[in-house]
Amino acid sequence: MKYIVTVRGMLKGTPEQAKLVHNEIVAKTASLSKSMGNVAHHPHLNVQNGKEFFSIDSWDNLENIQKLYSDPNLAAEFGKLFEGMPDIGIWAESGWLEY
Repeated sequence: MKYIVTVRGMLKGTPEQAKLVHNEIVAKTASLSKSMGNVAHHPHLNVQNGKEFFSIDSWDNLENIQKLYSDPNLAAEFGKLFEGMPDIGIWAESGWLEY
């Protein structure tokens, strides 16, 4: 089964400053995330408010999603990027028709 994790939150600082922080966090965590089953990370900014962040990560392992996102080290990294904790959602593939 495939899963996605959505992360939505308000960024600290300017979008340019947040990009540097985001990229630093991803550089530190990408290798571990990939080894745990994270196959893609797609960050986005709201076109009407560049401080609103939304990402979609594709995963192939539910247990490791829960393990990573409950890690206090990741929460500390999110604290550098977001004003407060972001909203995190875990979604399972529905099997419904898609295109």
